[in-house]
Amino acid sequence: MAMSLFEKAQLVVKSRLHELLDREVNTPEGYKQLIRDLEGSMADLRAAIDEGTGTVNGYNRDIAGFQSKITLKGSDIDLLLGDDDPTNDGAAVDLQLEVQTLEDQVATTQGLLSDQTKVIAQLNTAYGQLEGKHREMKANLNRMTLTVAATNAKSRAAAAVEAAVDATSNVDSVDSIQGALDHENDVASARFDRVIGGLQSDASPEKAVALARANAALAERRARITAAAAQDTPAGTSA
Repeated sequence: MAMSLFEKAQLVVKSRLHELLDREVNTPEGYKQLIRDLEGSMADLRAAIDEGTGTVNGYNRDIAGFQSKITLKGSDIDLLLGDDDPTNDGAAVDLQLEVQTLEDQVATTQGLLSDQTKVIAQLNTAYGQLEGKHREMKANLNRMTLTVAATNAKSRAAAAVEAAVDATSNVDSVDSIQGALDHENDVASARFDRVIGGLQSDASPEKAVALARANAALAERRARITAAAAQDTPAGTSA
């Protein structure tokens, strides 16, 4: 005979959930799976509680029906016994037997109702505890996720710094680079001075003669201008 949801729920509470919550996991992914499994068990438990509650409602309805029949049959018995007709007392006996059967059914059903109500209370308690455990595990998973994210970010940053250090480890110091640049500048300066000095000292004899003539011509022109100016000035006046 297949187990009902209610029976399965009792089995879950007794064994499956204990095994589930005692399971050891070592990774956030494993913890996520554990939470999913717990949620599945909680869903089964909730469905079983609903089924059990429906059964309890059925028991209460059955008991009410039995009691209603007992009341009606009791009225009929009173009527038969009170009509001063002994010929129908046998019918009263039959009705009384039916009442006793109904009372037995009430007692049996009340026993089932009591047991079912107790189990439902236990399952509701277990479900409430699992809800608290589920909230705790979700909070733990959130912390794990944040920790993993922070760890990955730090690892990426460390890798970037290591790469930067490796990239610059073979580069000469600033002083050596500056010294090389200064040396190149000194060499360029010496070459420039040599070229310019060569240009300045590159005067041919012909250029020297031409320059001397130009200077003599300028001196002669200056003397003539001075003499002409002296002749144009009247005696007794100053230029």
